[in-house]
Amino acid sequence: MSRKNVILNCYREKGVCLYEYPMINGLKQYIQVRGADRTAPLMLFIHGGPGGSIAGLCHVMQTEWEKHFTVVNWDQRNTCKTLLANKDKTDEIAETGSISDYTSDIDAVIKYLHTVYEFEKIIIVGFSWGSIIGTEYAKLHPENVSCYIGIGQLINHSEGLKYSCNWIKELAKDVPSDTAKTDELLKRIESGLVFNSDTMKALRSFSMLGSKYISKDSRTFPLKALLCSPFLSFREKLSMLNSDFRNFKGTYKTLMTYDFRHDLHFDVPLLFVSGDEDFVCPNQLLMQCFENIKAPVKKSAVIPKASHTCFFDQPEEFVRTITDYISN
Repeated sequence: MSRKNVILNCYREKGVCLYEYPMINGLKQYIQVRGADRTAPLMLFIHGGPGGSIAGLCHVMQTEWEKHFTVVNWDQRNTCKTLLANKDKTDEIAETGSISDYTSDIDAVIKYLHTVYEFEKIIIVGFSWGSIIGTEYAKLHPENVSCYIGIGQLINHSEGLKYSCNWIKELAKDVPSDTAKTDELLKRIESGLVFNSDTMKALRSFSMLGSKYISKDSRTFPLKALLCSPFLSFREKLSMLNSDFRNFKGTYKTLMTYDFRHDLHFDVPLLFVSGDEDFVCPNQLLMQCFENIKAPVKKSAVIPKASHTCFFDQPEEFVRTITDYISN
């Protein structure tokens, strides 16, 4: 059996390996279900980005997860496999991206899962951008959710940027050229971020500075693993490497105007997991409002020597954190 088939079908005997394109709200949307034990709790991972699918890297980033959970990866609208399956609608989909668009998609994904898998409730895991629509879905449909886990929980985009710009400025105070770049972004934030190519360029510069000064323990993105991924075709790999931010025009507007703090009432247990070196969605903003969050159970965990992708930087500690929480 080839390496590709071994990875794609590794759990066929006792677990599940499912790869399908069901119709979700009029679009063919890619759904991937994998786990070593088909009786394990079902977990829906809502990726970040926008457009940041990790379905093609599950064998690198989620191997430990699949030992404890049946993990569902879903490529959101205009993302990777879902993007290529609806190429004729790309521009139309780009105009969508409201909270209700995505929570409706999540609801339809869960309804589809009920047709192929037996479960009562599902664990929702929202990462970065995905933590916005994950939390809103958990609030909207607690009857479907056993617990919500926020990884790199996004609180408010502009305030998070301000916090991390000042964090970088303090660390880069002896490098005038770098502090000048953070000052430029701070001016943009104060005047109100506008969704355009200049803003995206400034955000990329901010990301490079954050990696340089804050996320020093983060692991390098596994580019080789992506290029060799058995889950992705050549076109899909190109789609991931050349993701066009214009495909998420409506989604970025939602991201840039969202505020987690507008409603802090949840009817499901909550776990928030962050890396101590996360400058993209700094945990400090979450902690400022944590006491005001109303939930049956709530917990916040910070993983040392980990960045925004704490589950990749410290995989064993991450899995231990979430399994301990769920088992208790």
